[in-house]
Amino acid sequence: MADTDPYPTIKYFLRNGNMLAWAAGLLIAAYGVWGAFSGGSWICAVAGIGIGWFAYMVMRCLREVLALVADTLMPQ
Repeated sequence: MADTDPYPTIKYFLRNGNMLAWAAGLLIAAYGVWGAFSGGSWICAVAGIGIGWFAYMVMRCLREVLALVADTLMPQ
């Protein structure tokens, strides 16, 4: 039987977590700004930017928690 790589998803998020957080935050913010320019009010832009920033921070926190768990529990 072939030896498989343990925990590939955890390693992927540790490697690319900051980039994914940036991408998610920017997409949410861009969607809010697009909503404001396509007929919504300026509140759509403000809400999109705020929720995008919040999503970015939550994803960064989750990446840090995952890094802590990986350092503690995964074999090196």
